[in-house]
Amino acid sequence: MNKKFIKFIKIFTKIGFLASIFVIFINSSIDLYSKRNKILGKLGIDHYVRDGEHHHNEKRFLINPLKQSERQIPPLDIKDLKINNNSDVVGQWSAPIDWNVTAIHSILLPDQTVMTFGTFGIDKKENDKDIRSNKKITITDGREFDRDGGSHQWRGHDVNSGIDFDIWDPKKGVGDNSHILFKQPVVMDAFCSVVRVLDNNRVFILGGNKNQDTNLPDTQNQTMIYDVLNKKFSLSKNLNFKRWYASVVKTGDEKMFIFGGEDVVTAKLSTTPEMIDLKNIDQGWQVLEQAESNDLFGGKDADEWNYPRTFLASDGNIIGISYNKTWVMDVKNNYRVLKTGEIPLVKSGIAKTLEHSNPNFGDHKKDHLKLLTIGSAVGSTNSVVMIEKDKILVFGGRQQGEEYSPSNKVFLIDFSNSFNPEIKELKTMNFARSNGNATIMPDGNIFLNGGHSYSDLEFSVFTPEIYNPYTQTTKEMSDAYFRRNYHATSLLLPDGRILTAGGDVWNAEIFYPPYLFTKDINNKTVLAKRPQIINVKKNIKRGEKVGIKVNGEISKVSVISTGSTTHAQGSESKFRNINFNKISNNKIEIQLDNNSNNLQDGTYLLFVLNSKGTPSEGKIVFVN
Repeated sequence: MNKKFIKFIKIFTKIGFLASIFVIFINSSIDLYSKRNKILGKLGIDHYVRDGEHHHNEKRFLINPLKQSERQIPPLDIKDLKINNNSDVVGQWSAPIDWNVTAIHSILLPDQTVMTFGTFGIDKKENDKDIRSNKKITITDGREFDRDGGSHQWRGHDVNSGIDFDIWDPKKGVGDNSHILFKQPVVMDAFCSVVRVLDNNRVFILGGNKNQDTNLPDTQNQTMIYDVLNKKFSLSKNLNFKRWYASVVKTGDEKMFIFGGEDVVTAKLSTTPEMIDLKNIDQGWQVLEQAESNDLFGGKDADEWNYPRTFLASDGNIIGISYNKTWVMDVKNNYRVLKTGEIPLVKSGIAKTLEHSNPNFGDHKKDHLKLLTIGSAVGSTNSVVMIEKDKILVFGGRQQGEEYSPSNKVFLIDFSNSFNPEIKELKTMNFARSNGNATIMPDGNIFLNGGHSYSDLEFSVFTPEIYNPYTQTTKEMSDAYFRRNYHATSLLLPDGRILTAGGDVWNAEIFYPPYLFTKDINNKTVLAKRPQIINVKKNIKRGEKVGIKVNGEISKVSVISTGSTTHAQGSESKFRNINFNKISNNKIEIQLDNNSNNLQDGTYLLFVLNSKGTPSEGKIVFVN
């Protein structure tokens, strides 16, 4: 046999052997990679491919890694609730509830139903059937995700991002028949818009998104009115500027002002406010050139344009916070806008490299505690509410720049003199929170939920706390199951529970606060006996003495604006204690402040509370 041929055979054999080894290696690697991903999945780490690159979505950022127990879908009647032993101390959460949309916007409507909308982003079938029972959903770009948790929970530029709306009736429970899902009959992408409940039948939706991935028209300057009674949308007068992430204020003389926002296509900031007379909407929006401010609404790097925090002061002026700057619009002096002060920044608040105490993030509280004192309560990621007249509470937030960590700081800003506000730092929260939510409760305490204490995904804060602004004390509550960060909402329900939803997941959870529970004589946790509002007028005039038929001991009366929540802020979220007189054992009399700047025309939740702080079920009333 030819020597060259023999040599060829040997070389070929070696190549074949090496090729076989290589194939085995590749197959084994693939198998190992698959096994690796399965192992990672069991650890809560989901592998996925995006834009040709491999990523690991660490579900610990999404889902609480700690063991969850004693969770249940909310029963139709709260009397059927299975009560945890410590619910009178830390409250309790419902099990996660499937939702029709990712609730980037949540609004309590005047008929006591809840409107949610934001990102829909799935390929719906032509028959438009309810899809909440489906576990696997296809995104518009063909990807799939598990709505109970996983990657790609939202896409800000989905085709249907702000077009699909959900109406939930809490009185019907949480099943399919409690929801109505429908599209707008008009084409307006309301993703990241601003919403304001106008009166007992109308909701104003202003501005929003421009989907750059579709041929849908640019609707960023459009406005829309939702008719609550007839469940119908109609277009209203266009804004003069495109406004994505804007804020509104309604004044006592029925004018509405809009501030901030951006053209999402050109990135041009809307630095000039506008005004409309709500008594004559057909006249359209008036540009207030004299109120233009680059300093307060034009700071791209400082996010001053991004949902500036705005309220109405008791003197009729509009007050606000843009990043760390406080300002006033002088309504009586040609609507000029003036800077009035600054929330102090922490110059040393730059985060250092963090070493995790637990590689599996099981001990998330330890991880949070390492970051408590870093950062300042500034920016568009803090949470802001108004307690009593002219007093604004600011919770958490984050200085601009990825190198800065969120804050646990709390500030009280007293705008009693709207031109010279007093800025006072209060005792801190237990957790640093950026993109958290602050929800006013019937007793005047603040429910602080969600947010993150490091980056946008890492160190999600699953532990809510209740902050008492009068004593400056805070109490940690039972842990939520899903993270509620950016794009999350929180809403007080009329029965005193709190709905939390969104945060880039297609579900909601309901929190039962401790004031709903008590201990019986056997030290068993049971439902607290609640005072009752038997009867009250639906329309209450300011200055009018109004009798309320009640049942039970009454020690406090409060009203809370129904409003709406989105992007860590509520639309003029405000609380008022109301003086009352006891007429008889089952009747009290209240008289609202005659100043329309303190309580503008609109819808409010009215509560009565007993001496233990247990609230009644709230009644929605219209104040005018």
